[in-house]
Amino acid sequence: MNFNTDPSVTMNHQSQSDFPGTRSVLSWCMLLLFLSLSQRELSAQAGRGGALGGQTTRQYLNNTQVGDALIEVDPETRSVIVVTDEETSLQIGDVLKTLDRPKPQVLIKVVFMEVTHRDDLDVGVEGGWTNVSGSTTNIVQSVFGMATQGQGQGGIYQLLDNDFNVTLKAIAEAGKLEVLSRPSILARNNQEAIITVGQEVPFIDNVNFLQGGQQVNTVVYRDIGIILRVTPFITQDGMVEMIVAPEISTISDETVTISAGVEAPVFAKRAAETVVVTPHGKTVIIGGLMEKNKIESKRKVPILGDIPLLGWAFRRTVKEDTKTELLIFLTPFIVQDPRELDKMTVAESKNSELVSKAFTEEELNQFVGEVEGLKKEEDKEADQKKKKSWFRRGK
Repeated sequence: MNFNTDPSVTMNHQSQSDFPGTRSVLSWCMLLLFLSLSQRELSAQAGRGGALGGQTTRQYLNNTQVGDALIEVDPETRSVIVVTDEETSLQIGDVLKTLDRPKPQVLIKVVFMEVTHRDDLDVGVEGGWTNVSGSTTNIVQSVFGMATQGQGQGGIYQLLDNDFNVTLKAIAEAGKLEVLSRPSILARNNQEAIITVGQEVPFIDNVNFLQGGQQVNTVVYRDIGIILRVTPFITQDGMVEMIVAPEISTISDETVTISAGVEAPVFAKRAAETVVVTPHGKTVIIGGLMEKNKIESKRKVPILGDIPLLGWAFRRTVKEDTKTELLIFLTPFIVQDPRELDKMTVAESKNSELVSKAFTEEELNQFVGEVEGLKKEEDKEADQKKKKSWFRRGK
C-alpha cells in the first residue's frame, strides 16, 4: 500500500476535532466503500492474471477525490495509492490492513482408486465418528453397497477417519485394487477447482461441404478420463461443505456414422453430483460409479502350453464379465494462513512414505493370507467343538 502525504494536493482539510461532522462522516463512508472496491479489484485482477490491457491506473467512477483523500488503484503492482494528509493516511492504513487479509483456502487431497469386483466377495468396514453434537455416524457399512445409514444423503458417500489404511486394505482383500492417481489441489473458499486425470482426444464434431463438393471436417478435442469438480465452502462452525461432481468418460468400441465415410466414436460416461459436509482433516469416500466390462484372457499350463503343435491342448480362452467401481477419497484441510502449507507439505511427505509402505503387494498378500489363516483356524476349532459335542451325546 502506498501513501502520499503531500498537503499541497489535500483539499478541504479537516482536523480530528471536527471529523465527526455530518459531511465528514459521509465522506469517510464513501472512502471505506472505495477502499473496499479497490481491494476487490486487486483480488479480481490477481484471479485474471492482471490482464487489463494498457490501463494500469483506474479512478473509480471518474472521482479523483473522496472527502479529503484522492484514491487510485494500480493493479499491476497491487497497490492502493492514497493522496491525503498524514493523519488521515494513518487511519486509512488501519482500514487497509483490516481489508487486506488472506482469504481462507482449502487443500483437498484426492485418491482415485479402481476396484475390480469378484463374483461372491464383498467388503464391510465397521466404525463410527462422533461429531460435535455427540451423535454417532456410521463410517462405512459396505464400501461397495454404500449403505444409507448415518447422515441421509442418498448413500452416495460416507465419512472415514484420518487413517483409512484399514479401509483400503479391506477393499484390496475384496478384489483387485489399483490406485489410479493421488493428486492434491488448493482451492480458494467458494471457488471451483478442477482435477483432470486423462487425455485430450480429437474427434470430428461437424461435417460441412463447400460448393465444389469439398468436405470440411470440424475437429474438436474432448477430455477423456477422470474429471473431478470440487467447490469448497467453509462454514462458520469450521466444517467444509463441498459440491462434488465426478465424471468418468471412456471411448467405447462402438462408432456412429455422421457422414459418408466419416465415423465418430461413442463416449461412455459416468457422472454424479452431490454435496458432502465433513470436518477439517476427515476423509469422505464417494462410490457407486460402476462399469461392466467383458474380458477375454488366455490361460495355459506352464511349459506344456508352449509346445509347438501340441500346445493348443494345454491352452484355453476364458471369457468373463467383470465389474469395476471407481472410489474417490476426499480429505479437505482448511488453510487460514498460506504459511500453514509448509507444515502440511512436510506432514504429507511423511504420510506418503507410510502409505507407500502400507500398500506394497507383499504386505497386501500377507494381510490376505493372515485373514484366510484365521478363518481356517476358526473353522477347525468349530469342527472340533462339534465332534466333542457329538462324542458326549454318544456317551
